[in-house]
Amino acid sequence: MKTIIFGGSFDPPHIEHIELCKEAIRTYKPDRLVIVPTCYPPYKSKGYLSFEHRVELSKIAFGSLCKEVIVDTIEKDMQGENYTANYLPILKEKYGDIMYIIGGDSLERFRTWYKPEEIVKICPLIVVPRNHYQDVNTLIEKYKKEIGGEYFVLDYFGDHCSSTIIRAKLLLNLDPGEDITEDVLNYIKKNNLFDDYDSVLEQLHSYQTEDLFNHSLHVALMAVTLNTRGDLRLDFTKVFLSGLLHDNAKQRKSLDGLDIPEDAVGSPVLHQFLGAEKAKRDFGIEDEDILNGIRYHTSAKANMNIFEKLIYTADSVSEDRTYEPIPKIREIALKDFNLGFLTVLKHTYYSIIERGLPMYKLTQEAYDYYKEQMEDIPLI
Repeated sequence: MKTIIFGGSFDPPHIEHIELCKEAIRTYKPDRLVIVPTCYPPYKSKGYLSFEHRVELSKIAFGSLCKEVIVDTIEKDMQGENYTANYLPILKEKYGDIMYIIGGDSLERFRTWYKPEEIVKICPLIVVPRNHYQDVNTLIEKYKKEIGGEYFVLDYFGDHCSSTIIRAKLLLNLDPGEDITEDVLNYIKKNNLFDDYDSVLEQLHSYQTEDLFNHSLHVALMAVTLNTRGDLRLDFTKVFLSGLLHDNAKQRKSLDGLDIPEDAVGSPVLHQFLGAEKAKRDFGIEDEDILNGIRYHTSAKANMNIFEKLIYTADSVSEDRTYEPIPKIREIALKDFNLGFLTVLKHTYYSIIERGLPMYKLTQEAYDYYKEQMEDIPLI
């Protein structure tokens, strides 16, 4: 019997997972599809949903795709020894004639996996190309020379459907649309799986008008999206919270005796400093990455780290900003994060000059610091 193996976090499983499995089944006509949810993967943080919930969601999402569908819990059973090279031989012994699905994005990093040369000896790989990633055929030819193996390229292009972005939408009580099936969504709602931040959302909403609250939701979502699309690998929860709370003080500008730079008082950047202090006081945020993301999201500053750049950029290019030239800059940022950041900074700097507004010192310092990197970037 021919078996296709498909592993992943499935946190939660989404429509692209289902569609690529359908195409693999149509193409290679297996007798069995085996889904392997990850459990404490070596190179990732623990899954957001429990392993048990992800197993149940996998049964719901994939259960009707093949003659026989098995959700195998081998990763949990191995208790931490869950490298593909370790469990794939066990699955081969268990299921016989197997093929293993790998995404084009994972193929780019395949040489960094644990014992990739052993993986390709075990079974053929079904490679799923991804838009905006390196050409898989070039990689395959390289790997064939370096480590050998048999590879089949699936006639299906994965796009930007992402469990991480779906997770953010669900946590924000936003509609995930058609990215997950109705059955999966019903299970999520029935079990209240993404209500972790409902109290934070309610509290934030009490501080903001409807328009500003909507903006906060969109910035949180854009921060998560840029983190995913740019492969920045920053902590999901920290990115999510910093984006969500970045404007928590914008409509409550009382100083309340908090430690705020004197030159920021009465300026357009006051709310970023207040926001960091009030996030600490009112939301219990202690993490400095989250606080600094809030603290510099309007002014920017010299020598920003990736996290600070992310929140600054996400605020500027969030989907609720539909006026020109933001859609064009957003497109740049989604394709090339660092270029997007620099484009935002240059646009913001010259917009302040054109409008005759005072330039806050941190913004001037940021411009001076990144000036050489921005020389060849056109002003949009």
